Amino acid sequence: MNKTLHTLNTSPSDSTTLAHCLAALASDDVLLLIEDGVYLTLPAHRHRLPDSVKLHVLAVDLEARGIQETGKVIAITDPEFVNLTLGCKRVVSWF
Repeated sequence: MNKTLHTLNTSPSDSTTLAHCLAALASDDVLLLIEDGVYLTLPAHRHRLPDSVKLHVLAVDLEARGIQETGKVIAITDPEFVNLTLGCKRVVSWF
């Protein structure tokens, strides 16, 4: 259990926070997009996320913004979010 869970809630227009988050990601880390961060799953922005990252999104935030789950994105529920945090050694929140 050495991996880190990174949660990112900023919209694609905040490129600085995204850049810092991506720079901190290790190969076995997990990225969870929450709130406005789910906009990064849209085709216009998805290229900004490396294919190698294990990408999760909070399903309720996708639904609230009318976004469909696509590609390598794994939509999770709130209870699955809790389990994901328990499966990681640490959680880093990017705001």
